[in-house]
Amino acid sequence: MKNTIYFLFLILIASCENVHTVDAPWDTASIPVVFSIISPNAPVQVYLNKTYNSAEVVEKNPYPEATVFICGPDSNWNELTRLKEDTCVFVDATHTFTVEKGKTYSLKIELKNKTVHSQTTLPTVPGKIVEVTCTYKPEVENTSYSISINNKWVKVIGFPINLKCKLPTDKYYGYDLTAFANSDIRLIPVIDNKYSTLDFACPLDSSAFTLRLHTLDPNYKRYLLEGEIIEMEDFGGNPILAIIQKFGGVLPQFSNIENGVGLFSCYVTDSIRVNIINYPQQN
Repeated sequence: MKNTIYFLFLILIASCENVHTVDAPWDTASIPVVFSIISPNAPVQVYLNKTYNSAEVVEKNPYPEATVFICGPDSNWNELTRLKEDTCVFVDATHTFTVEKGKTYSLKIELKNKTVHSQTTLPTVPGKIVEVTCTYKPEVENTSYSISINNKWVKVIGFPINLKCKLPTDKYYGYDLTAFANSDIRLIPVIDNKYSTLDFACPLDSSAFTLRLHTLDPNYKRYLLEGEIIEMEDFGGNPILAIIQKFGGVLPQFSNIENGVGLFSCYVTDSIRVNIINYPQQN
Protein backbone atom coordinates (compact mmCIF):
# COMPACT_ATOMS: atom_id res chain seq x y z
CA MET A 1 0.00 0.00 0.00
CA LYS A 2 2.83 2.39 0.92
CA ASN A 3 4.58 1.62 -2.38
CA THR A 4 1.38 2.42 -4.28
CA ILE A 5 0.99 5.78 -2.54
CA TYR A 6 4.64 6.62 -3.20
CA PHE A 7 4.22 5.70 -6.88
CA LEU A 8 1.15 7.96 -7.22
CA PHE A 9 3.06 10.77 -5.51
CA LEU A 10 5.86 10.50 -8.07
CA ILE A 11 3.33 10.61 -10.91
CA LEU A 12 1.78 13.75 -9.42
CA ILE A 13 5.16 15.48 -9.19
CA ALA A 14 6.03 14.54 -12.76
CA SER A 15 2.66 15.80 -13.97
CA CYS A 16 3.12 19.13 -12.21
CA GLU A 17 6.51 19.61 -13.85
CA ASN A 18 4.91 19.26 -17.29
CA VAL A 19 2.17 21.85 -16.71
CA HIS A 20 2.46 24.83 -19.06
CA THR A 21 0.58 28.10 -18.71
CA VAL A 22 -0.94 29.14 -22.02
CA ASP A 23 -2.26 32.64 -22.56
CA ALA A 24 -5.90 32.83 -23.56
CA PRO A 25 -6.36 34.23 -27.10
CA TRP A 26 -7.86 37.47 -25.78
CA ASP A 27 -4.68 38.05 -23.73
CA THR A 28 -2.46 38.12 -26.81
CA ALA A 29 -4.72 39.53 -29.52
CA SER A 30 -7.69 41.87 -29.41
CA ILE A 31 -11.07 40.43 -30.30
CA PRO A 32 -14.18 42.41 -31.31
CA VAL A 33 -16.90 42.58 -28.66
CA VAL A 34 -20.46 42.94 -29.97
CA PHE A 35 -23.70 43.42 -28.05
CA SER A 36 -27.14 43.96 -29.56
CA ILE A 37 -30.65 43.01 -28.43
CA ILE A 38 -33.43 43.56 -30.97
CA SER A 39 -37.19 43.58 -30.43
CA PRO A 40 -40.31 44.72 -32.30
CA ASN A 41 -41.14 48.39 -31.70
CA ALA A 42 -37.69 49.03 -30.22
CA PRO A 43 -34.87 50.96 -31.93
CA VAL A 44 -32.06 48.88 -33.38
CA GLN A 45 -28.73 49.50 -31.67
CA VAL A 46 -25.39 47.69 -31.92
CA TYR A 47 -22.50 48.14 -29.49
CA LEU A 48 -19.02 47.44 -30.86
CA ASN A 49 -15.80 47.45 -28.87
CA LYS A 50 -12.85 45.12 -28.36
CA THR A 51 -11.03 43.17 -25.69
CA TYR A 52 -7.90 44.62 -24.15
CA ASN A 53 -4.82 43.13 -22.57
CA SER A 54 -2.68 44.83 -19.94
CA ALA A 55 -0.29 46.27 -22.52
CA GLU A 56 -2.94 48.08 -24.56
CA VAL A 57 -4.37 51.56 -24.16
CA VAL A 58 -8.16 51.80 -24.00
CA GLU A 59 -9.62 53.67 -26.97
CA LYS A 60 -12.99 55.37 -27.26
CA ASN A 61 -13.36 54.15 -30.81
CA PRO A 62 -11.19 51.07 -31.43
CA TYR A 63 -12.68 50.39 -34.87
CA PRO A 64 -13.08 53.72 -36.71
CA GLU A 65 -13.25 51.87 -40.02
CA ALA A 66 -16.15 49.63 -38.98
CA THR A 67 -19.31 49.39 -41.05
CA VAL A 68 -22.29 47.67 -39.44
CA PHE A 69 -25.17 46.04 -41.31
CA ILE A 70 -28.37 44.24 -40.35
CA CYS A 71 -30.80 42.34 -42.53
CA GLY A 72 -34.00 40.36 -42.28
CA PRO A 73 -35.31 37.38 -44.27
CA ASP A 74 -35.19 39.45 -47.48
CA SER A 75 -31.34 39.47 -47.30
CA ASN A 76 -31.36 43.21 -47.94
CA TRP A 77 -28.49 44.58 -45.87
CA ASN A 78 -29.24 47.88 -44.10
CA GLU A 79 -26.23 49.91 -43.00
CA LEU A 80 -26.41 51.36 -39.49
CA THR A 81 -25.03 54.78 -38.57
CA ARG A 82 -22.48 55.49 -35.88
CA LEU A 83 -24.30 57.46 -33.17
CA LYS A 84 -21.39 59.88 -32.71
CA GLU A 85 -17.92 60.05 -34.22
CA ASP A 86 -16.14 58.91 -31.07
CA THR A 87 -18.69 56.34 -29.86
CA CYS A 88 -19.00 52.59 -30.28
CA VAL A 89 -22.78 52.58 -30.80
CA PHE A 90 -24.44 52.13 -34.19
CA VAL A 91 -28.13 52.88 -34.77
CA ASP A 92 -30.83 52.76 -37.42
CA ALA A 93 -30.79 56.51 -38.03
CA THR A 94 -33.65 56.44 -40.54
CA HIS A 95 -35.90 54.29 -38.32
CA THR A 96 -36.92 52.27 -41.36
CA PHE A 97 -35.74 48.82 -40.33
CA THR A 98 -38.51 46.68 -38.85
CA VAL A 99 -38.22 43.71 -36.50
CA GLU A 100 -41.03 41.14 -36.52
CA LYS A 101 -41.95 38.04 -34.55
CA GLY A 102 -40.94 34.69 -35.99
CA LYS A 103 -38.34 36.09 -38.39
CA THR A 104 -34.58 35.59 -38.53
CA TYR A 105 -32.18 38.54 -38.55
CA SER A 106 -28.49 38.68 -39.39
CA LEU A 107 -25.81 41.06 -38.19
CA LYS A 108 -22.61 41.80 -40.14
CA ILE A 109 -19.70 44.03 -39.10
CA GLU A 110 -16.93 44.67 -41.60
CA LEU A 111 -13.51 45.51 -40.16
CA LYS A 112 -10.10 45.93 -41.79
CA ASN A 113 -8.98 42.35 -41.40
CA LYS A 114 -12.16 40.40 -40.67
CA THR A 115 -15.93 40.25 -40.90
CA VAL A 116 -17.88 39.67 -37.71
CA HIS A 117 -21.37 38.23 -37.98
CA SER A 118 -24.21 36.59 -36.09
CA GLN A 119 -27.85 35.62 -36.37
CA THR A 120 -30.93 35.48 -34.14
CA THR A 121 -34.55 34.38 -34.57
CA LEU A 122 -37.46 36.02 -32.76
CA PRO A 123 -40.00 33.73 -31.09
CA THR A 124 -43.01 33.11 -33.32
CA VAL A 125 -45.47 32.67 -30.46
CA PRO A 126 -44.46 34.70 -27.38
CA GLY A 127 -45.70 34.20 -23.86
CA LYS A 128 -49.17 35.65 -23.33
CA ILE A 129 -50.55 37.20 -20.14
CA VAL A 130 -53.86 35.55 -19.22
CA GLU A 131 -54.67 37.03 -15.81
CA VAL A 132 -52.92 39.27 -13.28
CA THR A 133 -53.72 40.43 -9.76
CA CYS A 134 -51.62 42.94 -7.85
CA THR A 135 -52.71 43.86 -4.32
CA TYR A 136 -51.98 46.96 -2.29
CA LYS A 137 -50.37 46.28 1.10
CA PRO A 138 -50.62 49.12 3.65
CA GLU A 139 -47.72 47.79 5.71
CA VAL A 140 -45.25 48.46 2.89
CA GLU A 141 -46.67 51.85 1.94
CA ASN A 142 -43.62 53.74 3.18
CA THR A 143 -41.04 51.10 2.28
CA SER A 144 -39.53 51.88 -1.09
CA TYR A 145 -36.34 50.72 -2.77
CA SER A 146 -34.53 51.40 -6.03
CA ILE A 147 -34.06 49.43 -9.24
CA SER A 148 -32.06 50.15 -12.38
CA ILE A 149 -34.15 51.50 -15.26
CA ASN A 150 -32.39 52.66 -18.40
CA ASN A 151 -29.12 52.90 -16.45
CA LYS A 152 -30.71 55.08 -13.75
CA TRP A 153 -31.80 54.22 -10.22
CA VAL A 154 -35.56 54.68 -9.79
CA LYS A 155 -37.55 54.35 -6.54
CA VAL A 156 -40.25 51.68 -6.56
CA ILE A 157 -42.52 49.91 -4.08
CA GLY A 158 -43.08 46.17 -3.81
CA PHE A 159 -46.57 44.62 -3.79
CA PRO A 160 -47.73 40.99 -4.14
CA ILE A 161 -48.51 39.89 -7.68
CA ASN A 162 -49.97 36.71 -9.17
CA LEU A 163 -49.59 35.99 -12.87
CA LYS A 164 -51.26 33.39 -15.05
CA CYS A 165 -49.90 33.12 -18.56
CA LYS A 166 -49.71 30.88 -21.61
CA LEU A 167 -46.15 30.13 -22.61
CA PRO A 168 -44.68 28.61 -25.79
CA THR A 169 -43.89 24.91 -25.73
CA ASP A 170 -40.19 25.62 -26.33
CA LYS A 171 -38.60 25.09 -22.91
CA TYR A 172 -35.43 26.92 -23.90
CA TYR A 173 -37.04 30.37 -23.88
CA GLY A 174 -36.57 32.67 -20.89
CA TYR A 175 -39.05 35.13 -19.36
CA ASP A 176 -38.95 38.50 -17.67
CA LEU A 177 -41.78 40.43 -16.00
CA THR A 178 -41.64 44.16 -15.39
CA ALA A 179 -43.82 47.19 -14.71
CA PHE A 180 -41.35 49.54 -16.38
CA ALA A 181 -40.17 50.19 -19.91
CA ASN A 182 -36.38 49.95 -20.39
CA SER A 183 -35.82 48.24 -17.04
CA ASP A 184 -33.01 45.72 -16.68
CA ILE A 185 -34.20 42.32 -17.86
CA ARG A 186 -33.97 39.49 -15.33
CA LEU A 187 -35.21 35.93 -15.53
CA ILE A 188 -38.28 34.89 -13.53
CA PRO A 189 -39.20 31.28 -12.64
CA VAL A 190 -42.50 30.51 -14.38
CA ILE A 191 -43.88 27.13 -13.25
CA ASP A 192 -46.95 25.58 -14.90
CA ASN A 193 -47.72 28.91 -16.58
CA LYS A 194 -47.84 30.67 -13.20
CA TYR A 195 -45.64 33.14 -11.38
CA SER A 196 -46.10 34.91 -8.05
CA THR A 197 -44.04 37.03 -5.70
CA LEU A 198 -44.75 39.09 -2.59
CA ASP A 199 -42.44 41.91 -3.65
CA PHE A 200 -43.05 42.89 -7.27
CA ALA A 201 -41.54 46.28 -8.13
CA CYS A 202 -44.40 48.70 -8.86
CA PRO A 203 -44.33 52.41 -9.71
CA LEU A 204 -44.25 54.67 -6.69
CA ASP A 205 -47.47 56.66 -6.00
CA SER A 206 -49.45 55.03 -8.79
CA SER A 207 -52.61 52.90 -8.66
CA ALA A 208 -52.04 51.29 -12.08
CA PHE A 209 -49.22 50.27 -14.40
CA THR A 210 -48.50 48.48 -17.66
CA LEU A 211 -47.22 44.97 -17.03
CA ARG A 212 -44.81 43.56 -19.64
CA LEU A 213 -44.00 39.89 -20.14
CA HIS A 214 -40.83 39.46 -22.21
CA THR A 215 -40.10 36.20 -24.02
CA LEU A 216 -36.33 35.87 -24.48
CA ASP A 217 -34.58 33.76 -27.07
CA PRO A 218 -32.42 30.86 -25.75
CA ASN A 219 -29.09 32.69 -26.15
CA TYR A 220 -30.37 35.65 -24.15
CA LYS A 221 -31.59 33.28 -21.45
CA ARG A 222 -28.21 31.54 -21.20
CA TYR A 223 -26.42 34.88 -21.02
CA LEU A 224 -28.64 36.04 -18.14
CA LEU A 225 -28.35 32.73 -16.31
CA GLU A 226 -24.58 32.97 -16.32
CA GLY A 227 -24.81 36.54 -15.05
CA GLU A 228 -26.93 35.40 -12.11
CA ILE A 229 -24.42 32.66 -11.26
CA ILE A 230 -21.59 35.20 -11.25
CA GLU A 231 -23.53 37.48 -8.90
CA MET A 232 -24.06 34.64 -6.42
CA GLU A 233 -20.52 33.26 -6.45
CA ASP A 234 -17.41 34.59 -4.76
CA PHE A 235 -14.68 34.48 -7.38
CA GLY A 236 -11.94 35.95 -5.22
CA GLY A 237 -8.67 35.42 -7.06
CA ASN A 238 -10.38 33.55 -9.90
CA PRO A 239 -9.35 34.47 -13.48
CA ILE A 240 -13.01 34.51 -14.52
CA LEU A 241 -13.28 38.07 -13.21
CA ALA A 242 -10.54 39.21 -15.57
CA ILE A 243 -12.20 37.37 -18.43
CA ILE A 244 -15.52 39.10 -17.78
CA GLN A 245 -13.88 42.52 -17.60
CA LYS A 246 -11.96 41.98 -20.82
CA PHE A 247 -15.10 40.85 -22.62
CA GLY A 248 -17.13 43.83 -21.44
CA GLY A 249 -19.37 41.58 -19.34
CA VAL A 250 -20.02 39.09 -22.14
CA LEU A 251 -18.85 35.59 -21.34
CA PRO A 252 -17.12 33.83 -24.24
CA GLN A 253 -18.73 30.44 -23.60
CA PHE A 254 -22.13 31.98 -24.31
CA SER A 255 -21.07 34.06 -27.27
CA ASN A 256 -22.97 33.65 -30.54
CA ILE A 257 -20.71 36.07 -32.42
CA GLU A 258 -18.50 34.61 -35.15
CA ASN A 259 -14.99 36.14 -35.37
CA GLY A 260 -15.63 37.95 -32.10
CA VAL A 261 -17.41 37.56 -28.78
CA GLY A 262 -20.65 38.89 -27.39
CA LEU A 263 -24.36 38.55 -27.91
CA PHE A 264 -26.78 39.24 -30.75
CA SER A 265 -30.17 38.27 -29.43
CA CYS A 266 -33.84 39.24 -29.17
CA TYR A 267 -37.08 39.23 -27.22
CA VAL A 268 -40.78 39.88 -27.79
CA THR A 269 -43.29 41.43 -25.42
CA ASP A 270 -46.89 40.97 -24.35
CA SER A 271 -48.44 43.64 -22.12
CA ILE A 272 -51.57 44.41 -20.13
CA ARG A 273 -52.80 47.29 -17.99
CA VAL A 274 -52.99 46.36 -14.29
CA ASN A 275 -54.99 48.17 -11.60
CA ILE A 276 -53.65 47.63 -8.08
CA ILE A 277 -56.39 46.11 -5.91
CA ASN A 278 -57.39 48.07 -2.78
CA TYR A 279 -55.17 50.99 -3.69
CA PRO A 280 -56.30 53.93 -1.48
CA GLN A 281 -57.94 56.91 -3.11
CA GLN A 282 -55.72 59.96 -3.32
CA ASN A 283 -56.97 63.29 -1.96
